[in-house]
Amino acid sequence: MARYEPDPRVNFTRFDEGEGVLLHLETKSYYTLNATGVFIWEQLDQGRQTIDELVEALLAHYEVTREEAERQVRAFLDALQQEGLVHCRE
Repeated sequence: MARYEPDPRVNFTRFDEGEGVLLHLETKSYYTLNATGVFIWEQLDQGRQTIDELVEALLAHYEVTREEAERQVRAFLDALQQEGLVHCRE
């Protein structure tokens, strides 16, 4: 089962408004996260690292269909992976 782990070179900062920022210390690139992105990132940090675990967490926290939760999780993880912010381990 694939597990997604945050890259240790990435720093996360959460803002009071529910948004957040990721800073990749090696590339000096930063990325803004909306409330859903912050929620998913915090789940990754807490050890919920499979797509199923993240979808279940979204379903428990937001009023969203399973299909929409899975679509959001997959899209977010794909974007993070493309930017080198997370690594997928099989």
